[in-house]
Amino acid sequence: MENNSSAEQEQSLSIDQRFFELQSLFEMSQLLNASLNLTSILNTLLWTPMGRMMIQRGFVLVTDENDEYSIFAVKGLSRDLIGKQFYVEYSFQNPILVKELDEKECRWKNFFIENKIELLLPIHSTERLVGILALGSKLTKISFSESEIEFLNSLANIAASSIENALNYQKIDHINKQLDKKVQELSTLFAISKELNSTLNLSEISNLLLYSIMGEMTVTKCFVLLKTENGYELSGFKGSAENSELNQMFGQPDVQKWLYQISEPVLIESVYPTDVVNKFKSFGLETVVPMLLNKEPRGIVVLGGKLTKQHFKEEDLEFLLTMCNQAMISIENARLFEETIEKQRIEEELNIAREIQQKLVPSTFPKLDNFSVFGMNLPSRQVGGDYFDIINLDNEHIIFAIADVSGKGVPASILMSNLQASLNSLLYQHADLSAVVGKINDLIYKNTGMDKFITFFCAQVDLKENKMSYVNAGHNPPYLVHKDGKYIALDKGGLILGMMPNVRYDTGYIDIQKGDVFLSFTDGVTEAMNHEEKEFEEWRLVNLLEKAQKYNWDIQQILNNILEELKEFTKGVPQMDDITMLGFKVRDVWK
Repeated sequence: MENNSSAEQEQSLSIDQRFFELQSLFEMSQLLNASLNLTSILNTLLWTPMGRMMIQRGFVLVTDENDEYSIFAVKGLSRDLIGKQFYVEYSFQNPILVKELDEKECRWKNFFIENKIELLLPIHSTERLVGILALGSKLTKISFSESEIEFLNSLANIAASSIENALNYQKIDHINKQLDKKVQELSTLFAISKELNSTLNLSEISNLLLYSIMGEMTVTKCFVLLKTENGYELSGFKGSAENSELNQMFGQPDVQKWLYQISEPVLIESVYPTDVVNKFKSFGLETVVPMLLNKEPRGIVVLGGKLTKQHFKEEDLEFLLTMCNQAMISIENARLFEETIEKQRIEEELNIAREIQQKLVPSTFPKLDNFSVFGMNLPSRQVGGDYFDIINLDNEHIIFAIADVSGKGVPASILMSNLQASLNSLLYQHADLSAVVGKINDLIYKNTGMDKFITFFCAQVDLKENKMSYVNAGHNPPYLVHKDGKYIALDKGGLILGMMPNVRYDTGYIDIQKGDVFLSFTDGVTEAMNHEEKEFEEWRLVNLLEKAQKYNWDIQQILNNILEELKEFTKGVPQMDDITMLGFKVRDVWK
């Protein structure tokens, strides 16, 4: 009877112990699941068995997706162990005593022994091993019993789901924080972009970018360099009094060459140390960020260190790159706006110059009894360097002049207007044409450089005597075509105007006959090219003049026919030079 009673008592104590353990595990489960704080869960998991079993020391390892373990919670050991990472090759499926570990399978056995860890308990979730509970010996020096290990294993298994939930919560919290940061960055970028796009002033845009970077990154210094024809040039800076020295450094060939290779953000410390990199370091510069436009670097932002002494992170570089690219768009818009304004200004000036030039060229032609007179001028640009004029000296004498000024555009038109003014001021009745042309040559030479010159032809027609005198100063020889088709090239004269002073010019003389056609022209007619790069040439012009004589066209018909043939010849090719023609035809029947 006594043996039965003793057995019943032991069975009752075992049941009570089991009940107590189950109750403890239930309470532990409630406690663990009541929190999503990983540190709190791990501390509870660690402290509960240590307090209950009077364990001297212990820690909890938690693994990540890469099977890297980190110590998250410790008790009875140095807190310096927190954060220590290592890779555990051993497959923990069941609780195991450290002394039973195979050193070949677990190279961290000595680490556990050195820290007086006696028991390792795997923390299994439904899908994976999330951690290891490492416990030292008991104060009683009594080894862990099977029931204690079973209890601890159950405790670890109960904690697994709480740890898994806490880890997932940490990930979600981290993602949310990243999203919040991204939202904040986007909001900041939107505000900065709005500011950058509110102005088309390059200086203001550079300053806005500098202030934005200084404010967001709290850097000690910041420099903006923009790409020009001469390389990267300093556009603006903040936070440094060394701008002259830095500007000099940025302009050095080796630095320029290095900057031209930058197409993505660069941390100075992360690149191989070279002379250029050492120069950047000597000025306390830490980061270089390109300013991209359509993936092409058009600018560079160089930053010093942060006031907080923290290093630049990957997200910092992403943020800076986005900001710099947005700024580059604004800078390009400002540049295009300035170009548009400048182009409009030039267009207005050219329009004014064209109006002035058109007034210098005759728009109407004299009505003569025995002559039909006509001229035309088609500039290749808004203003050109070709010129023609018809000047009535009196009722019996008329001047025909044509010229081609070197160059094109406004400079040529200005020189052309000087020629027109000189010709009108020097000509008078019975003036010596060769002397007049000589004086014009001296004026052009005196007031222009060696690269400016004028080909010039001037003829005076005596309407009463039917004679013509002329001077050709290096111009394409005009043609005088007789009614029978024979022609004369009028080439007597001298050197091009403006080449040298005191040039002697000869005067040519010729009689005018009934039916004669006189045509002067610039090289824009004979040197006009087709798509095969062949020139129109003088022979085509002569053929057209001979054809005109057969059909007995007046001078306006002749010039219009030449222009039509010229356009047909150069069809599909842009006009490269001014086209100017001036001529007259002597009527067959004189009044």
